[in-house]
Amino acid sequence: MKEVLTQFQIDELLQDIIGGQVEISNDEDLKNQKKIKEYDFKIPKKFTKEQLRTIVGVYDIYARHLSSYLTGTLRTFCQLDVISIEETKYYEYSNSLPDSVLIAVLDMLPFEGTILMEISRDLSFVIMDKMLGGTGDPGSVNREYTDIELVLMERLYKNLIAYLKDAWSNVADVQPEFRKFEMSNGTNRIMHLDEIVVIIVLEVKIKEITGNITICIPYVWLEPINEKLYTRYRMTERIRKDIDTEASRKSILSQIYHSQIELTAILGNASVNLRDVLNMEVGDVIKLRQKVDSKVKMNAGNKTWFYAQLGTKKRIKAVQILKSAERGEANGST
Repeated sequence: MKEVLTQFQIDELLQDIIGGQVEISNDEDLKNQKKIKEYDFKIPKKFTKEQLRTIVGVYDIYARHLSSYLTGTLRTFCQLDVISIEETKYYEYSNSLPDSVLIAVLDMLPFEGTILMEISRDLSFVIMDKMLGGTGDPGSVNREYTDIELVLMERLYKNLIAYLKDAWSNVADVQPEFRKFEMSNGTNRIMHLDEIVVIIVLEVKIKEITGNITICIPYVWLEPINEKLYTRYRMTERIRKDIDTEASRKSILSQIYHSQIELTAILGNASVNLRDVLNMEVGDVIKLRQKVDSKVKMNAGNKTWFYAQLGTKKRIKAVQILKSAERGEANGST
């Protein structure tokens, strides 16, 4: 986001120039001069560099998702990159917005706070032109959106914000929802002007057109997950989840191992008329559809798991497992 001076800073600068306290330097001097950013001790920073790096990582993932989505939807290669992240006050972000802007107001449940997303006007017209089968020439962008274009933009935003769930999945489980559109004249009513916000800017390149997607996240939304933005927390959380997963797996396997399963040894099968069954007597012989030296099927339920051989062990009828029905491995179990 570009640096925007407050009205008080502008008035003070003009007074210093008129009074001769500030010298006007040429462009070469400005290039060689080191950039110094003032730090307001009355308003300390809410986020550390590590936390901001984590947020950048989240939106790097988000940028890759959007790049794939836009490339497939527009049938044109689209490149997205995170070019800046800045912690500032909401009124500075609001003052930097152009006179005519369309901002999507989002909810990221279950956390409180309103998140804003804005696609630069020239980029939005290029995307809509491609969606409608055009060449990607935005034409005139110095006009308001039509009703049809607003419907297209709402559909576009809903598709874009759906990828936020996966991008944030390593930090928090969120459910992004589109709430409404807001024009530039209504941005001051969205949140308190002194609210601390984090501004993420994604650069989008479509052919020769370059535009930005700007996301504004208030501190009130990030506050519940502040600790989760630290690398050490995520590493500890990942290890804990792995331990819990392994413990659950062992518990499930232990219960499965002690389960009772009925095995059935099938000698063979035959088809017999009902009349023959009714006339059967002791000593009658039923011919099976199986050779004498063929293997016995060992079934669990309706599925054959092993092939075995009939026999006895300690004067008890038994079967010796010869091989697995699936792998064909001989193990000689009894």
